[in-house]
Parts: sequence; structure tokens; C-alpha cells
Amino acid sequence: MAGALLAGAVAAPAAQADTATATQAQNVQAGPKHFFGPYYSNGSEDVQHESYFRGHWQKRGGDYYFSGDLGDRHNGDGDYSYVWFKYYDSSGNFHRNVYRSDDSRRHFEAIRFKRDFKVRVCEGNTRNSGCGSYHDVF
Repeated sequence: MAGALLAGAVAAPAAQADTATATQAQNVQAGPKHFFGPYYSNGSEDVQHESYFRGHWQKRGGDYYFSGDLGDRHNGDGDYSYVWFKYYDSSGNFHRNVYRSDDSRRHFEAIRFKRDFKVRVCEGNTRNSGCGSYHDVF
């Protein structure tokens, strides 16, 4: 019985060390964050550049990820903020996605892409209202 307790006491620190080593390896594989933006809408109201998107991309392992925030500096005016993402995934599939926010901020976390990542911000009643140009982020 004492041998079993001793074996368990030795195994626990070894498991903790393996977990710590795996966490350190993941952190080492992550490259630096590359920040971009803010990119703005082109609204027609008195407050220009009302909606914006800013974020970063990062290489982790063999994949690229982007994260960021869609913001509205004139919240409560009845208009929506939109962000368009265009990119290719690791399988070579093209994606064109649009997201809407009626809050002051919407967060996007760790969306995986492979190449040709572009962002466009719009502001208004429709997803194509008051759009700025596409920005080539990656």
C-alpha cells in the first residue's frame, strides 16, 4: 500500500510537469500579434467614421487567426454597424461573411484563415450602406 501511495505521489508531479510543458510549447508556437486598423465606415451623417473595426492576426502552429472588435461611435442612432470579412480557409475555400451589431461593440475571437484576408466596414440601415473600402490585412 505504501508503494502505491508513493507511486501516486510521484505520478502527480510528473503529470503536472507534462501539462506545463505542453502549455509552454503552445505559447512558443504562437507568433507575434500583427495589429491593424481601425478601418472605418463611410457614413453620410454628421459623424463621419461612425463605425470601425480594429484587430490583429497571429500565426499559431501552422494556422493563422484573426480577432478584433466592431465598434460604433454613435450608438443609439438607429443605424447598424456591419463588418465584412473576405478570406480563404486552409482547404482553399473562399469565404465572404458579413456581421451586424447594434451595440457599441461586438468582439470576434480566433477566426481561422489561410490567405487573402480583407475587411470592410459599413454603417446604416442595410449591410451595404455607408461602406468604406476593403482593406487588405493579410
